[in-house]
Amino acid sequence: MRASLSPRSLRGRLTRRIGAALLLLIGIGVLGAWLDAWRVASSAYDRPLLIAARVLGDSLTVQDGQVQVRISRAVLDPFSLDSGGSAFYQVITAEQGSIAGFEDLPSPPASSTMTTRYPSLARFYDATYGGRDVRVVSLLVPVSQPGYQGMVEIRVAEHRDIHLQLMHDLLGDSLMRLTLFAIGAFILFLLAIDAALRPLGRITDMVASRSPDNLEPLPTENVQREVRGLIEAINHMTARLDDTLHAQRAFVADAAHELRTPLFALRARLELGMQAHDTDALRTTLESAQRDLEALTLLANRLLSLARVENDIRRRDLGLLDLSETAREFCMSMVSLAWQRGLTLALEADAPVRVPADSALINELLAIVIGNAQAYTPAGGHITVRVLPEAVIEVEDDGPGIPESERERVFERFYRARQTAQPAEDADRAISGTGLGLAIARQICTALGADISLHEGACGGTLARVAFTAGAAPSGPGRST
Repeated sequence: MRASLSPRSLRGRLTRRIGAALLLLIGIGVLGAWLDAWRVASSAYDRPLLIAARVLGDSLTVQDGQVQVRISRAVLDPFSLDSGGSAFYQVITAEQGSIAGFEDLPSPPASSTMTTRYPSLARFYDATYGGRDVRVVSLLVPVSQPGYQGMVEIRVAEHRDIHLQLMHDLLGDSLMRLTLFAIGAFILFLLAIDAALRPLGRITDMVASRSPDNLEPLPTENVQREVRGLIEAINHMTARLDDTLHAQRAFVADAAHELRTPLFALRARLELGMQAHDTDALRTTLESAQRDLEALTLLANRLLSLARVENDIRRRDLGLLDLSETAREFCMSMVSLAWQRGLTLALEADAPVRVPADSALINELLAIVIGNAQAYTPAGGHITVRVLPEAVIEVEDDGPGIPESERERVFERFYRARQTAQPAEDADRAISGTGLGLAIARQICTALGADISLHEGACGGTLARVAFTAGAAPSGPGRST
């Protein structure tokens, strides 16, 4: 038998629950055995008393109008359960009172009733006689002989400890059989638990013996239905993990390639600057190197942002966030930059729209989408940000737009649309185009339960649409800027 019965183990949990169920059944069995022992002992104890009373009734005679008992006490000894012959009797008539036996035997209590177990006018009751508990039967015997017509009461008593001893003997036998049954059943249950959990042990050994890079699915043939569900869940998880690892390896390879090019360019420019002989050439080289460094810095920041979104999103506690208020605050922070580039930034948010989200992620999402719109919209253009009651954020520009064939591919990492007009050459706009922004935006949307898509704008530009599906709660009046 493998594994311990620790509180956190499945084996221990099953053992405790089965043990508790067995204890409950044993308790019910003990109660039933006690009741059966009491019933059997009472029946075995009461019947001899009644027989002894009937023997006394058969011995009644009438002489000179007086009822007499012609029987010795020794005749009653065979009907006693006590080997010491401790039976007591009393014969009573209404006219003569006690005519035989022990005159002080307890009379029936007022609450006692005639028994229905035997076809006799008998009452059984418990009493105390001589300082000891006794069991008594009171039998009414009709006497119809010349000289006397009436009922005679016959009382027969015996010590109660004989009855209790009989009940204890019967109960002891029942408890012994019940205990042996419980022990045997518990052992069989333990063996059954071990057999039932053995497939889990095989799965554990199979997984433990694999190398860390072996993510092949576990076999599901010839396994129990319940265990098959667990294996299929593990296989599904390892398949997703394998896909994630492949994506991470591809990402690292692409990132290394993307970083290598600007690093080589920066190194070449610095080497060229070291060979420059006049100040103008050196300045031109350093300015180019600065732009390369800014592009490299943005690329590194984008890589860090993507890694942070992928690794930390599950740790965030998403509360209800007002998209209108968040978009309003972000647009206010972007107005000056848009004005410097000769762009008009407008917000349309007519009402608060609350969704489960994180403000930092929403701000990063807006920074990417609005940043792309600013980078590719020429001077004099317009950018409109809308927050719709259906929990939708739209960012529309009147720039050159993205061809329909490219609108889905631009969400791939390091992919840049070939037919999209390039951003302006000023330093601020030159830092765009890492090929990671929209990939990060989609990652954020996926984490927040939203969907991002690109469409053609009303003026031929790009319309970015972010639709939240996780319980939007629009409410109350709002304002627009």
